[in-house]
Amino acid sequence: MKRLQRQIGFSLISVVLVAHLAPIVCGQQNSAAKASGSLTEVKDKRRALLLVFKSGVLDASDQEHAIIDQVLKADPQPKGRNMWAYTQLARKLNSYIRKYRSLTPAHDLSEADYVIYFDLIEFRRILNTVYPYGELFVIVKGSPESQTPPRIVWKAKKILWAGDAIGQLIKDLKNLRGES
Repeated sequence: MKRLQRQIGFSLISVVLVAHLAPIVCGQQNSAAKASGSLTEVKDKRRALLLVFKSGVLDASDQEHAIIDQVLKADPQPKGRNMWAYTQLARKLNSYIRKYRSLTPAHDLSEADYVIYFDLIEFRRILNTVYPYGELFVIVKGSPESQTPPRIVWKAKKILWAGDAIGQLIKDLKNLRGES
């Protein structure tokens, strides 16, 4: 009898804990989803600026703002080894532009509707060939009229080779825009 009472007591405690913690956990997930936005924000935007550079040390507590600050200060023309990663990304983007005509390149941040930013993390040497690896982000520019700050609306699932990362973005853009 006492064992049954203990089991009921433990079950009741776990139900109460779940009932109290569920709104807190769900609230955190919803606020994170609202803050990050989604790729649908660029569905009708055409002008994109491609940026590639190797970032320095980032503030881990607020990575999104650190990335946006770096992008706003960045030189749109890649230099040094970044140029090689830039050409790999640009080659795939240019192929997408020629085929679907739903995207045009911007040459400056002021011209762009959004930014495609590749954070170059490292170069890996595999079978005497060098491959750039990093993270790819899509950042929507803010709007002073509607008081919306710039924000990251898409991020590659993990650190990828530059060609795979841009391929993943192009695949998501095709799905979003109904291009086959």
